[in-house]
Amino acid sequence: MVVETQIDDYSNLTCTNLMIKLKILTKKLKSGDYIEFYSTREQLANIQKPFSKNRFKIQSNQINSNLFHIMIIHE
Repeated sequence: MVVETQIDDYSNLTCTNLMIKLKILTKKLKSGDYIEFYSTREQLANIQKPFSKNRFKIQSNQINSNLFHIMIIHE
């Protein structure tokens, strides 16, 4: 059985608002949990450094020229 989940699209958020949202969401994650969403190239560049320092792994897949599917995984 395949279960489809809705992936949030944060590409319309400012980088500041995205960082605030991600800080709130990542505080709730336990080891092995993850959040996934869509973002722009600029947003991806802004979140890579802060989140890769703090027990998180970031995976990204480019969807089109300015849209990425992002997963932030709590290690």
